[in-house]
Amino acid sequence: MEESKYRESRLCRLLGSPVVYRIVVLLMQQGPLTPARLAKMTGRSVQTISGHLAKLRTADVVRYETEGGRTRYWVKPIKEIRDVLWSLKRAVGALSKLS
Repeated sequence: MEESKYRESRLCRLLGSPVVYRIVVLLMQQGPLTPARLAKMTGRSVQTISGHLAKLRTADVVRYETEGGRTRYWVKPIKEIRDVLWSLKRAVGALSKLS
């Protein structure tokens, strides 16, 4: 499989997780957030959120900065990820009309 197709499938697998999808949506809506804040907002543990954020970092979906012992994350390619989320919304809408 060529590299670009592999990376596309990796992004699909990541966004296929409801928790990861929620993290990305929250970061898109709220801007930079800490793992602790994301944990509160999703009802998951900080450890779980940190694991998902590590996978999103590996896929180049999020960036982070550490300041004063706090790490904040944000979506890196914001326009492109917004386009992906919009395309998913449109696809789900179209699929629901088929049944």
